[in-house]
Amino acid sequence: MRLQGKRALVTGSSQGIGAEIARLFSKEGATVVLNHRSGRQHPEPVAAAIRKAGGKATVAHADVSDPSSVDKMFRQAEKELGGLDILVNAAGLADRSLWNLSLEDTTLEMWRRVFAVDAFGTFLCCKGAARLMKRGSSIVNIASIPALVGDTEGLVYASAKGAVVSMTRMLAKMLAPKTRVNCMAFGSIGTTWVDWLSKEQAESYRSAIPLGRFGKPSEAADLALFLAGDESSFITGQIIALDGGEAIR
Repeated sequence: MRLQGKRALVTGSSQGIGAEIARLFSKEGATVVLNHRSGRQHPEPVAAAIRKAGGKATVAHADVSDPSSVDKMFRQAEKELGGLDILVNAAGLADRSLWNLSLEDTTLEMWRRVFAVDAFGTFLCCKGAARLMKRGSSIVNIASIPALVGDTEGLVYASAKGAVVSMTRMLAKMLAPKTRVNCMAFGSIGTTWVDWLSKEQAESYRSAIPLGRFGKPSEAADLALFLAGDESSFITGQIIALDGGEAIR
């Protein structure tokens, strides 16, 4: 029960890594607010499963790219929980059409779409959470390995995550000593994006990982738990790679 009595909001938590984080946080004693955009996959089944297991969970619909929607979400969190101790910014724009693109086919509109969610959404949620947080609180952001070492695919996505990396380091200084801010940089984690790949592409990705496999969402949740909890109380402003060695150069 490493998060006993803590109040956590996890964006993008209706499925995948966000849902895994929400489940683990609840198991460790936190009251969890799950979030996802209205009209998309609903987080209520995840919240219901948490409650059935004896945990405390509620749902807040919000589009993290919309300032008014984000403000409403944090007002709901304040009303229902009285404040926040943990924020995990797991919401991101996963779009197959944005991945395998040449520079010629990449448009400014694509940049606007991705940055609106991954970069601007992270900023808006950090800003909203900071108002509700007290000393000892924690923010966990999410970036990716290409933002750190470069790649030939996912230009727009990696660039948005690069903004999240910079934001993490800036906010760690701006919000200290009240709130710690850290970032998980994921390599190839086995979520729905793997379905975009051909058999040959999947093998190419896998063979580039020294540990020889894709990461598991549960491993991402374990790292989020560490960064959110008291075990990492002297860690802030750090970008922690979870990649099986993929970024080693």
